[in-house]
Amino acid sequence: MNQTVYSKSFIFLLAVTLLSPLEAKLLKPSRNGEEKEILIVNAKRRLYYPIKDGGLHYTVEGPTRLEFISRFPVLKKKKQSHSFNYQIILNGQDTVKVNHRYKVQKTIKSVQHPKHKYTHSGNYFINLEKGSHTVELVGGTNLKYPVLIRVVAKEFESIGKNKEVLAPMIHQNAVHLISNKKDVKYYECTFELPLQVEARGKKTLRILSRLEFSASMGQEESYRIRVREGKKVVGTYYFNTERSSASHIQGRDDKVPGKWRSCEISVAQGKHTYSVEVADKDKAVLTRFILY
Repeated sequence: MNQTVYSKSFIFLLAVTLLSPLEAKLLKPSRNGEEKEILIVNAKRRLYYPIKDGGLHYTVEGPTRLEFISRFPVLKKKKQSHSFNYQIILNGQDTVKVNHRYKVQKTIKSVQHPKHKYTHSGNYFINLEKGSHTVELVGGTNLKYPVLIRVVAKEFESIGKNKEVLAPMIHQNAVHLISNKKDVKYYECTFELPLQVEARGKKTLRILSRLEFSASMGQEESYRIRVREGKKVVGTYYFNTERSSASHIQGRDDKVPGKWRSCEISVAQGKHTYSVEVADKDKAVLTRFILY
């Protein structure tokens, strides 16, 4: 899965306290949501909205985490992988272009279009800070059919005390980040050098991350973290951050850490190995893993 991001100004992200998602709530478009499609996924009826001319418009109250779950319809005989794309416009000014490529998921059926098949889902995540936000979804280019999407919102609560800090399975020496006189260990992650972490469920894995700012970077920058389990992409997480004035990286005076951002992964029962990589080839991110 390949995703390209265009950031015009500032994506609102939650980064004040350690938080975890609660129950998911399916959002209904505030405009252009009259047309719907019901897919049968794992014997459950799931409501999707097609992104057609005029797009889909949502009004969202933060703080919350949004998950964009998208699929592309294809003819039954088309079994190869299919590319599809769409755009997310936040608050009328920040644009994220999302590109997916997935194979057909044979078990999915449509109530309205029984002759169609549908791809595996592409999942994209964005965290919103407190306040009112507008989200507009615009259809992709050069597509035979509209992308189908469902937008799910999750509220947050504090993590609590029962947590375990995990170290990557194979890694270089830890990077020491000094923040408010505390020495905290992070592990550097890049596109070329992903990290692997092993987690046992049923729990939640939180990935804390800080972008490494170089002298050529501005005050604010965006970055993406992609998480896989085997060949399956669990999700791609988009963040915007700014230089931290309260932290520094020990032994790296030419680098400045960004303010921390986080994402969460639901770990099913049993043992799982996740690969974590930076989706931007020219950026390095410091990561820390907490299982709770």
